[in-house]
Amino acid sequence: MKSLFERLLDYYSLNKDEYNALQCEDESKLPSYLVFPKIEEIVEYFNSAIKESKKILIYGDYDTDGIMSLAIMTNLFSKVNYNPGFYMPSREDDGYGLTKENIDIFYKLGYQIILCVDNGISLINEIDYANSLGIEVVIFDHHTILDKLPNAKYIIHPSLSSIGEYNISAGMVSFYFSWAFLGYIDHYLLTLASISTISDMMILKSYNRLIVKLGLKYINEEKFSSIYNLIDKKYETISEDNFALEIAPKINSIGRLINSNTRFNVVKYFLNDDKLNFKRLNRINETNTKRKELISEFSSSLKINENESAIITIIQEAEGLAGLVANNLLNKYDKPVVVFSTTKQENILKGSARSKNGFNIVKAFNSLKYLLLTYGGHDCAGGLSIKKEDYDKFVKEFNLLANEHKFIEEHKEVVPLYLSDLNLEDYNLYRSFGPFGEGFKKPLFVIKDFPVASFIKSKDDKHLFAKANGNGKIVYFNYNHDIYKYRYIDIIGELTRNTFNGSAYIQFLIRDFNAK
Repeated sequence: MKSLFERLLDYYSLNKDEYNALQCEDESKLPSYLVFPKIEEIVEYFNSAIKESKKILIYGDYDTDGIMSLAIMTNLFSKVNYNPGFYMPSREDDGYGLTKENIDIFYKLGYQIILCVDNGISLINEIDYANSLGIEVVIFDHHTILDKLPNAKYIIHPSLSSIGEYNISAGMVSFYFSWAFLGYIDHYLLTLASISTISDMMILKSYNRLIVKLGLKYINEEKFSSIYNLIDKKYETISEDNFALEIAPKINSIGRLINSNTRFNVVKYFLNDDKLNFKRLNRINETNTKRKELISEFSSSLKINENESAIITIIQEAEGLAGLVANNLLNKYDKPVVVFSTTKQENILKGSARSKNGFNIVKAFNSLKYLLLTYGGHDCAGGLSIKKEDYDKFVKEFNLLANEHKFIEEHKEVVPLYLSDLNLEDYNLYRSFGPFGEGFKKPLFVIKDFPVASFIKSKDDKHLFAKANGNGKIVYFNYNHDIYKYRYIDIIGELTRNTFNGSAYIQFLIRDFNAK
């Protein structure tokens, strides 16, 4: 029988030398900031602007990557006693990217330089307009470059660099500039960049992997209060799961729900790692709680036609939540989903679409573009807008496409696991393959021939529990009652570490099972 280490090497197609390379936590192994052309010239440009007391505004985005980018750049300038303006756009009122309307406002306020972070690379006309007013625009972005580059003063973009084959987050672009500007790596700013790398689902290989490993190392060692306090349950070791499942959703909730200027407080929260920053922290937590409640409320109250090939519905004036509700409905009904939201424009609906392998969102939008005002996205996720009068036609045509293109069931690779593996030592071995994320997914494990009679039901008959060796437990939350049709099953799940009354134990969380 192969050891768990050998089984994990097989799963990831790694040899021992490649595994050892995964353990690297050496800052010197990061690509130099010099991979970005003219970065030192851009440093000098901003230094000169600061010395000349020019007014600089940093224009970001309303998601975690944009907010981390804003926080990194504003923190950076404060280190040389310069306080720039910053702007976090409203999802509903501004939309994505620098707008001509906002350029007019910044011009009247006397701003001479606009630094776009996490946006700008596709804004050809807007940047030409800023130039016409005498405003210089600098772009730190990572989104897809279109047919031509905007006429910006400077651009830092991974595709215009020699950093490597993997895209990086805008937060990481901003971190790289901070490194060049300061002449050293600031651990707090790097950790903010590592959060953006996870939140924006960058491929977790090479330099992206290293930036996340370093970010986790520094948050665990230095416990930056603005980051640490966003984690509800203080685990012995903070992991990438805390970044992805706790921190990023809380930050995103502000951009999804708050349109007033109080949304700027989420950026201010990260500016000085202030240990007394509890008022802003409470606001973030309250907004995240409201987000969860609204998603649950919308998801449970919607009228759904389960007999259609796709799930298409409308929620009222909750554009920022449409994508999250769509995710919930996709998981519940396992069909392509489009959730529209009413908007301030009476005749316009904005929507978020979600899908799985087999039904391509972008291809569907292209087929229906005669009905769409705007659209874009990826294979399994996208956004669109339509006229209200075209809703019924869209529903009919989208359902026809969904009926023609069914989901393709994906075969999930699993790692064989034995009850004897459910111990702290083997759990730590498994975790040594982390961090896990896009392009390097957390493995699913399978325990074969598990006796169903070993389970004990919870008092409310919603969950099942079983003991393994020593400090190992098996848990099946909200279990499928069909399990009792069988004597033995193969249980599929993931490993977690938990603590109760000061004692650590390993949990095998069941996600599915195969009947024998």
